[in-house]
Amino acid sequence: MPESNENVIIKKKSDKPTLQNEGHIEPIYRKIMRVTSKTAEVSVDELLVELMQYANIADALNHVEKTLKYVVEIPLKHKEAFQTGKVFINQNSKTGVMWPTLYKTLDTGKRQFVDNLPIKQEQIIHGNPFESIAVSYHNIYMQQQIKELSEIMSQTYKAVERIEQGQMDDRIGLLLAGRDQILLSMYSAPEERMVAIDLGRSNMLTAQKQLLQTFKRRVRNFEAIPKNIWGRFWIEFKHSGSFRRKDKEFSEIQEYYALYLQATQMVATSYIICGQLEAAEQVFEIAEQDMKEIDFNALKTLRYIHKENADMLYFHAAEYVATEREICLEDAYEYDAINLEVSGEKLLEAFENGRSKEVSKAGT
Repeated sequence: MPESNENVIIKKKSDKPTLQNEGHIEPIYRKIMRVTSKTAEVSVDELLVELMQYANIADALNHVEKTLKYVVEIPLKHKEAFQTGKVFINQNSKTGVMWPTLYKTLDTGKRQFVDNLPIKQEQIIHGNPFESIAVSYHNIYMQQQIKELSEIMSQTYKAVERIEQGQMDDRIGLLLAGRDQILLSMYSAPEERMVAIDLGRSNMLTAQKQLLQTFKRRVRNFEAIPKNIWGRFWIEFKHSGSFRRKDKEFSEIQEYYALYLQATQMVATSYIICGQLEAAEQVFEIAEQDMKEIDFNALKTLRYIHKENADMLYFHAAEYVATEREICLEDAYEYDAINLEVSGEKLLEAFENGRSKEVSKAGT
């Protein structure tokens, strides 16, 4: 399965591309799929075969050294003018065509431009074969996101299963049912998939709202701790262990918040895998607004028995939702380019194999 830390590069958008390497303009992509020999679900050899068929790389290979590491950067989408035929194949990046590009990796870790890899004329008609590879990889990644969220949720559930267990079982059951329906939908026919996802999302939405109501109730019922030191002393004197129980109560409230946030992520992800990014964003915006409407003043009185911690959820409940929204939506963006990391030896070998096959076909 894809590993987000290793295989995905996120770059901020920039109004101006960076100028490097004697006038070469290096484009800025928002999201790049990085493929190495260690990348699961994607074969470097298969990508190299596609590259040999897709781009003219013979001239560039004159500059390739076996012992060096290289990166082939393959844009996945061409400019609209190019797609509509307004820009022709023999024009360069200044006019809108973005070729695959070969870079070598320097000892400093930076990369240096080697050559452009012009797209073969016949491939323009068939489109970019790497787009479907990136889409498939992105879909696998999003499915993995749902699985990972459900695993985190299950771990959280173990910590709170003692709390109102009957009701919690119902809520977690709905979330798990929704997750399973969405995961199983990936094996359904396209016309059945959306129905299954809608059904799964409905279950998760119900569970999410139930968790929200419980969280709000627990926050509302939390009795404020007196500011006056004698008031606190009297409470602890009358009811020994009162503040220890307050800590336990707050710990349970935090667990409900964690479950609610994870349910929100799962609902949003269910929209993302359907390509409905605006709906996913709306899920987070609603959750953020729900948090803003909750009165956390009673919880904030915990500062009278503990050192004040500015990171606690009752100070930033809405902001934490907003942060998760940014992370979730960033994951949702489709890849703009593929970076294929390969040795010079591997690159030369792939070209020789590809050329041998072409000669063999021509001789038959």
